[in-house]
Amino acid sequence: MSHAIYQTPAIILKTKNMRESNKLVVLYTERFGLIYTTMQSIRELKSKMKYHTNTLSLVTVDVVRGRDIWRITGIHEDISSLSFVENEFYTFIHRIAVLLLRMSQGEESHREIWNDLHSLYKNIDTIDSQNYEAVEIITIARMLYFLGYWDGTQSCITSHTIFNNELFDEVIKNKLEYIKLINQGIIDSQL
Repeated sequence: MSHAIYQTPAIILKTKNMRESNKLVVLYTERFGLIYTTMQSIRELKSKMKYHTNTLSLVTVDVVRGRDIWRITGIHEDISSLSFVENEFYTFIHRIAVLLLRMSQGEESHREIWNDLHSLYKNIDTIDSQNYEAVEIITIARMLYFLGYWDGTQSCITSHTIFNNELFDEVIKNKLEYIKLINQGIIDSQL
């Protein structure tokens, strides 16, 4: 019996070694949202895919739905996390990934969240390090809004892009209010 192979861009949120040579890979995908996948024999020396499974990398994956769990049959690294591991961006994106793992309910696609995350990766080199704090606040606020844990109509929610200097200034100016609303959204989620 053949299974449909789906190709989708994804961010590797977390990996965990399993058994002798397998790996559990948690992905946030454009097409399916949060999915748990396995990679068979990935840690063997002959595996060609093992170098493309760095946590927090932007990848394109071929996945097949198994009976209990998705399986990765192919992977291509678009933006490796090794390219920014010594940068503040890595810590910032790690905090976003941890929150996304905590707040996502599973296989439910959120196009807006994916678009924000994808634009973060595509603009790594253009983000000024002094704007990381504003970008993080905006990204988290929008994530909470799109997941249904934020009722606000602030400009960071209604903006079509998260990269706007006026938006950065407004967020930093009202930073304490935004952090208070973010914390309240997380508390209200009960997750």
